Amino acid sequence: MDSQHGVNLDREQFCCSVCLDLLKEPVTVHCGHSYCRGCIESCWDGQGEREEYSCPQCRETFHPRPVLKRNNMLAEVRGGLCSKVGTV
Repeated sequence: MDSQHGVNLDREQFCCSVCLDLLKEPVTVHCGHSYCRGCIESCWDGQGEREEYSCPQCRETFHPRPVLKRNNMLAEVRGGLCSKVGTV
C-alpha cells in the first residue's frame, strides 16, 4: 500500500496487453483500453490502410483510425511505479 496516497497499486493494472510490460507513453483508445503508443500504432499499422481499426482487447471498431493522445494520469502513475522499483 502506498502510505503517502493511501492507494494500493497493482503493477499489472498498468501493463500494456500487447507487450505485457509497463505502459510506455500510455494512450487510451475510445473504448477505454490503454496501450503503449508504439504498441497500438504497430498493431494498427499491421492492419494496413483500412477504414476500420479495432481494439486488440475488446475488438471494438473505430472509423476512421483514432487520433491517439497521451494519457497523462497513467503516465504519472507509471512514473511513480518505475521510481519505486528503479526501472524506466
